[in-house]
Amino acid sequence: MFYPKSKPIEGFFQDASLEDSFSLLSWNIHKENLNPNFKLTLKELLEENSVDFLLFQEYKIDKSYDIIIDQYNYATAPNIETKKHLYGVLTASKATIAHKTTHLSKTKEFFLATKKANLITHHHFKDGSPLIIVNLHAINFVNAKMFKAELDMLYELLYGLDCAVIVSGDFNNWGAKRIRALEEFESSLGYQRAIIEDAKHIKQFLKKPIDHIFYKNLDLLHAKAIDTKNISDHNPLIAKFVQIK
Repeated sequence: MFYPKSKPIEGFFQDASLEDSFSLLSWNIHKENLNPNFKLTLKELLEENSVDFLLFQEYKIDKSYDIIIDQYNYATAPNIETKKHLYGVLTASKATIAHKTTHLSKTKEFFLATKKANLITHHHFKDGSPLIIVNLHAINFVNAKMFKAELDMLYELLYGLDCAVIVSGDFNNWGAKRIRALEEFESSLGYQRAIIEDAKHIKQFLKKPIDHIFYKNLDLLHAKAIDTKNISDHNPLIAKFVQIK
C-alpha cells in the first residue's frame, strides 16, 4: 500500500442540473466493484431504485482501463495506490459536477500507515441553487482524539455554508468518544441525521452503526438500508430528498 501519486480520476459525460427531488446511494463496497457479483447487484439496485448520486467508499480502480458507469459523471479521491490499482472514494452523479475538492486525512492509521480520503462535489438544482455532497470514509485505527481532529478539519470546510448539504459514508464511529465527536459535529453544523428504515442491515462494529447520512436545508422523504447478501461487509443506504424552496 502506497501514498497515491496519480491524480484523482474524473469523467464528465453529460451536462444536467438537478431536479427538485433526487436520491442518493451510499455504500462502502470493500473493493468489490470489479467483482461480477457486485456489478450484477448494483445493476439490480439501480433498476429497482432511481438513483441520482452514487457514493462509494473503498472503490477499486484498475489503472489499465477507464471507469465506466453508464449515465453518470464521476470523480474520485484516492487514498492508496499500488502498481495496478487505485483505491479510495468515488462519487458518481447524473447531475453536472460543477466543482470538486479532494482531501486526505492528516493522520495515518496505525499499523496500516494509510490515510483516508473524502471528496466534496458541487452540483446545482434547476433554479441554480447549489447542493454540496461530501463522500466520507472516516479514519479508523487511531485514537479518539485523532478521529475528532479529522472531523474538526471537515467542520472547518463546511462551517458557514448556507446551502443544501449532504455528508454521507462510513464514519467508523464505533466507540463512545467517537460517537460523541460525531454528535458534536452534527449538532454544531445544524445537520440532521437520516432515520434509516430496516436499520438492522446497516453495518455495525461493536454493536454501533457506522454508516450514516447527514443533511441540511433539504427535506428527507425516506431512507432505507438494503441487504445485499454479503456482497460487501457493508450494505448500501438509499435516501430520497427534496429541495426546500
